[in-house]
Amino acid sequence: MASLQRFMGLGKSPAYDSALEYYEAERYSDAIPLFEMAIGECNDPTVQKLARAYLAESYARLGYRRINQGDWERAYAYFTAATDYAPQYADWWFQAGYAAYKQEQYADALRALQQATQVNPSFGRAWFLSGLTQYASGARQQALTTLQQWAVQLGITPEQFNEALTLHRESRFAHAQQAFEEMLHNAQDNYAEYIQWGDEAYQRGDLQTAEACFRHVLNARPNYADVRNRLGVVLTALGRDEEAIDQFIVAVRINPRYTEAHINLAIAYYELGYTEQAKAHYQQVLAYDPDNSTAREALQQMAA
Repeated sequence: MASLQRFMGLGKSPAYDSALEYYEAERYSDAIPLFEMAIGECNDPTVQKLARAYLAESYARLGYRRINQGDWERAYAYFTAATDYAPQYADWWFQAGYAAYKQEQYADALRALQQATQVNPSFGRAWFLSGLTQYASGARQQALTTLQQWAVQLGITPEQFNEALTLHRESRFAHAQQAFEEMLHNAQDNYAEYIQWGDEAYQRGDLQTAEACFRHVLNARPNYADVRNRLGVVLTALGRDEEAIDQFIVAVRINPRYTEAHINLAIAYYELGYTEQAKAHYQQVLAYDPDNSTAREALQQMAA
């Protein structure tokens, strides 16, 4: 999902310009080597930053495709690559963890899920999948504590949970694990598909559909910072800047280290004439990411 900075790097690197065309045409495998080329060949800090961001998103888009196809090995590889470039996205860590879980690579799954919950401590699905992974690996008593703790947040009824618990008490561990996994699937409510549809709608300029998709996710998952940021970008494109600001504010409250949301919020504040608020958020970006050229350059321009 492009941020409000999406066109700032155009015209500075032929490789970046071509990569962005492939990205917007959803030809992510073609875009990836060109974004990598732009990072290696162009010294412009804005191009490098944006190329890394789009490179991460290209890997993630390929990862979602593989998740939908049940290709767990390549899904894990793609999401791991995405988090190498952009570790601040909790859902990408979650997807990497889920792909590892499906391959029975439980240690890798737990490492990825730990990162997801560090980024977003309220990420209920990640906590529940952590419990499910613990259960599958044999740490069942510890797992049950985690699963029960987060079941309520995911809307899992006591009756559903107790059915799986009964299977566990009967030592039907494989059936209990399957029951817990079904709870996780039901709780997800097709959120990944709606995010993908929203991103695709945004890319083709169908902003109303994009807004509807992201709001659908947030109705069920209000603590999803990534989607709050996406919705804010869409609302900005629709000219509803004050509503966009509200979404960016919630995103950074959920995840205070979410630099992209801070930058989008600063841009939106600046466009509305709230210069001091814009400065404050650029300064927060530099507190978390001292090498962030976008925030540094913006502050220098404001001081000029």
